[in-house]
Amino acid sequence: MTFNLCKTSIRPLLLLAGTVVFTFLFVACGNDGHHGDGVWIPDVKDSSELAMRDHFIPKDSIEVYKKRFDLQRDTIKAKIPTLFIPFSESFNRKSILNLMKDTNCVGIRVYYGATAVRKNGLQDVRLIVVGVDKKGNDLYVRRGFNGVGSDSDSNGGYEYGQCTPPCEP
Repeated sequence: MTFNLCKTSIRPLLLLAGTVVFTFLFVACGNDGHHGDGVWIPDVKDSSELAMRDHFIPKDSIEVYKKRFDLQRDTIKAKIPTLFIPFSESFNRKSILNLMKDTNCVGIRVYYGATAVRKNGLQDVRLIVVGVDKKGNDLYVRRGFNGVGSDSDSNGGYEYGQCTPPCEP
């Protein structure tokens, strides 16, 4: 006995296979960029000077730069004992992702700032992180909002990272 597939029996199989493939594609692409607890960060086309820059620095150079900074930090601290200068500050993933998920954001900018002099007479150097667009303008996040925007009173950046050594309270 030979088995002969005719056109009428192949069509339902092709239709079923096409439906399954379409369903998988639709489910995978139809979630507005959110993947479970994750965030989708668009890779926007950018031809700015910032996009062309290679930011890589070898690990050995990082260590040399850090040692040079430590020497300068100690010199500054000796001259200005009321100024706290951390070796580093760390920022959490959520904050950086919140900046980077804006389609206008092509990078981050780090500003150096100083807190007001506290009651104990000490002042802290702080890193401030904001987004940057392809024209070089700052992009700010809105407090209590999962997005970024232009300049306004409710917008800002991130500071007070986790300091090494620990930041002064």
